[in-house]
Amino acid sequence: MPNFITTYDLVETRPDPHETFLEKAMARGWSVWKKGSDGRLYRLPNTTLTGSFANQDLAVAALKATRADTQRELGVKVSMEKWIVAQYSGSVFASDEKERP
Repeated sequence: MPNFITTYDLVETRPDPHETFLEKAMARGWSVWKKGSDGRLYRLPNTTLTGSFANQDLAVAALKATRADTQRELGVKVSMEKWIVAQYSGSVFASDEKERP
């Protein structure tokens, strides 16, 4: 399946939606972790996720559903001011946070 990367900005609300958004995103196929060339997992920058989806429409739908899931759970309006979903075939990245074995 093709790989996608997304980055987004959430409007600040009370309660803060970020933690719930990440939980819901993972349930929808997105991840905050990216495998490095050494086989270890490294955390992506804040508000950046990757995932494998059959096509871009499904990746976008998963991101939008994540926002709706978060809104439903928190009971407050959750808005994404800006977002992008892009397909990629390779990546180069740096992270100072590794997943612990």
